[in-house]
Amino acid sequence: MTGPAASVGQTDSRRDSSEVYEALRKSEERYRELVEHANSIILRWDKSGYITFFNEYAQNFFGYSEEEIIGKHVIGTIVPESESTGRDLRPLMDHICNHPEEHRYNVNENITKDGTRVWIAWTNKILTSDDGEAIGVLSIGSDITKQRLLEEELRQAQKMQAIGELAGGIAHDFNNMVHGIAGFAEVIHQMTIDAKIAQYASQILTTAHHAAELTKQLLTFARKGSYQLHDCNTHDIVRDVCAMLERTIDRRIVIRQQLGADRPHVKGDSAQLKSALLNLGINAKDAMPAGGSLEFKTRNITVEEPIAISDFQLEPGQYLQINVSDSGMGMGMTEDIRQRIFEPFFTTKASGRGAGLGLAAVYGTTHMHKGAIQCRSECGKGSCFELYLPIIKDCRKHLEIKAKPVPPERSIRIMVVDDEAIVRSYSKTLFEMHGHRVETFATAAEAIEYYRLSYADIDLVLLDMIMPHMDGQQLFTELKRINPDIKAMLATGYSVESKVKEIVADGILDCLRKPFTYDQLQKKIAHMLSEGHLPLEPVEQW
Repeated sequence: MTGPAASVGQTDSRRDSSEVYEALRKSEERYRELVEHANSIILRWDKSGYITFFNEYAQNFFGYSEEEIIGKHVIGTIVPESESTGRDLRPLMDHICNHPEEHRYNVNENITKDGTRVWIAWTNKILTSDDGEAIGVLSIGSDITKQRLLEEELRQAQKMQAIGELAGGIAHDFNNMVHGIAGFAEVIHQMTIDAKIAQYASQILTTAHHAAELTKQLLTFARKGSYQLHDCNTHDIVRDVCAMLERTIDRRIVIRQQLGADRPHVKGDSAQLKSALLNLGINAKDAMPAGGSLEFKTRNITVEEPIAISDFQLEPGQYLQINVSDSGMGMGMTEDIRQRIFEPFFTTKASGRGAGLGLAAVYGTTHMHKGAIQCRSECGKGSCFELYLPIIKDCRKHLEIKAKPVPPERSIRIMVVDDEAIVRSYSKTLFEMHGHRVETFATAAEAIEYYRLSYADIDLVLLDMIMPHMDGQQLFTELKRINPDIKAMLATGYSVESKVKEIVADGILDCLRKPFTYDQLQKKIAHMLSEGHLPLEPVEQW
């Protein structure tokens, strides 16, 4: 076509093309603006792993400018060669390109320019050429670091709870065995006239008591130990611990105190707190084989709103902070070790140099006192433990209560209920050696049947707390229905404070923690005699 008509057609065509081009340009601008200002990490990288696009949000998040990052490989810039978990990330880029269906969504650890480790949830889209060949990947990421840390804290708390339950169960069963070992060693010691045999029995007793201390630490970790809360001054406790450490640890370690708290009094078990601080001190000592410094500091802090410290939860209120820090040869500890230090039986010490229960016991003591503890460790600065305890007003002066005179030992009729055969056997043998009359039962059903027929002949019932089918509290309730005036004591491999309080409120007279010696039992019996709970007249001999 020629002439004016053709000219007009060409003009219209050019106008249409120009409008299409302008529309495309504006669309691309809007798209680029959207991508650049999106509140997500958006990047594009070729199939070899080199970055070809990095949006503004990604630049701000990772700390790289566009000039610094474009053309750089993702490995070594925003992706570390390996995660802190040990997972090798170097093959990841090739795997995403070759197996895109497996990586539409993936989570991995990334790293910013300043070395901060972060966790990113990625959505990946394979980019292809016109002939369908993969040429790169479009990745959109969201920062999930906080969520990941919270999940890790939850997993750690659940693991510690599970380990605590396991530790408590093991300690309970082990205590029963130690109770039997110690009991028969006591029987041998009292029966023998051979000095050598008496010496061997004493050694067995000493070893059994050491084993009992080990299970006591386990129970403290499991928060099932026996403890008594009263007003105590933590500054006195710190001074005692420091004095003890100064006499026993390497003289090259300098011990300092900065007791800056104006209100150092807490409601607690002074023996447990002293043991906890001593364990922290010994742990610090082991980190300084060539000497160093160990410092105890206190101060008061105010918690305005609930906060989480490790897997502990602190409610608003006034707290005492005890800081135990060491120079630690400037080594600090790795993150993996720091995450596991409170687990029972975990230790970095050489074989035979520790059972791995010291810090586990500290963990349990902290829970008992409704406090919190965390460990901070930096290379070049050693380690620091921060213990938080709720404070109270200053202790009141307590008047000493004069002890009542203890009546002479009397023989009584005792009924022992325990599912462990060795405990029953030891109890009958040793108690009868001291003139008591003893009946033993393995099950609650047997005990109920006997007590129903013979309760008038029983002065004292000694109940095991943990038994199959019916525990000590339930059995005490059943026996009390038979005889409302029943006199009973509880024996337990561990004592759960709330449970003990319940059963004492029900009318039980006292509690004994296994393993106990005959002397401990006799003191309880003497006290009950002096209080008029048991008959003063001896039973008839048989």
